[in-house]
Amino acid sequence: MHKLLLITHFIGLALGLGTSFAMFTLGLATKDMAPADRGAFMRRAMALGKNGSIGLLLLILSGVWLVFSQGAAEVMVWGGAMFHIKLTLVVILMGMFGYMQVLIRQAKGSDGAAAMARLPLVGRIMLLLSLAIVVTAVLAFS
Repeated sequence: MHKLLLITHFIGLALGLGTSFAMFTLGLATKDMAPADRGAFMRRAMALGKNGSIGLLLLILSGVWLVFSQGAAEVMVWGGAMFHIKLTLVVILMGMFGYMQVLIRQAKGSDGAAAMARLPLVGRIMLLLSLAIVVTAVLAFS
């Protein structure tokens, strides 16, 4: 069961982090497009966000299950300070994810230009948070 949970966790990681990298690359690739064309393209590209949402869900569910199946107190001690930092970063990431969902909903509205302009920055912050979470997880359990 432990290996199945780890596999699920890594699939969630691939989906979530892969989505962040893909959106970052698409943002860079469309820098020279006309604002109207870029906005229309990026609205369609936001469909990738479903992968990120599924990935985050898999990460949270499998992560909680992994912690409790191993004994929460033991994992907290075993992972040490880095695991606590990782968990803090995960909470921040979840808050940023919620904020991004609000921005996406606003961007799809009739006056979504302001929300659309904030999305790239929020996406970059989430990418950096995700990378920091991976680093702290590796440091905690290696």
